[in-house]
Amino acid sequence: MAACEVCGGTGFEVVEKDGREFARPCVCRRPAASERTQDAFVQACAIPPRYEQCTLANFEAGNASLLSALERVTTYCSSYPHPGLDDGLGLLFFGNSGVGKTHLAVSALRELWTTKGARGRFYDFHELIREIKNSYNEETRTTELQILEPVIDIDILLLDDLGAWRLTEWMLDTLFFILNGRYMAKKATFITTNFPDGTPNPNEAGARRGEYLVERIGTPLRSRLLEMCSVISMAGPDFRQIRQVGRQPRGTMGSPLTSDPGPPRPRFGG
Repeated sequence: MAACEVCGGTGFEVVEKDGREFARPCVCRRPAASERTQDAFVQACAIPPRYEQCTLANFEAGNASLLSALERVTTYCSSYPHPGLDDGLGLLFFGNSGVGKTHLAVSALRELWTTKGARGRFYDFHELIREIKNSYNEETRTTELQILEPVIDIDILLLDDLGAWRLTEWMLDTLFFILNGRYMAKKATFITTNFPDGTPNPNEAGARRGEYLVERIGTPLRSRLLEMCSVISMAGPDFRQIRQVGRQPRGTMGSPLTSDPGPPRPRFGG
């Protein structure tokens, strides 16, 4: 098969934007319109069934914080790829559980896969760590590196639920290796976390406050994340809890028969 006339078989074409040259996925790598279906996206990017319906169009921005998050993600997608570090190569979603972080992250990945031909992959962070760890061979690191290479090289990596578990030293080293590799290669990384950003107050007892992300991943990793990602802060109710309340049978104790607004509209993701 002859090499692409645009990229010469490299998969990238060099274009100019704002007086600067940068590489973007060549048209030969972009899925044809007939291939840009939901099923193709879900399969190509390994989207879990729970999030396969997520789009920018069906994200419900029920307050100013969520509306701002949606607008920023939409702007990010329209201007992708980003030629400079100052533009924010990736997106770091902060917010409480059930506010819609994963919905927006998956929606952004879908948008870029569909309109820009970007290759992407969804990973629950700890499933990725487990996959890497299970591949480890004491005699050779070949298998481990074979798993890490596409994780580092893919156009967009979506790491969901960072910090849900406490990280061991090996896990921290592996995460830093992945993120640093993507940072050096100027690859976009989307990350969601339920832990807020900030610095712990030593005068606050642990029982009286929640943990911060830095306590889960350490200062060096937090610094690298803030350097390589634009921060998207999201505040709102836990829509999973609201949905569960809406499903409770009416007429039982605590579930009034009157003034029932019905269950909320669909909502996906953390």
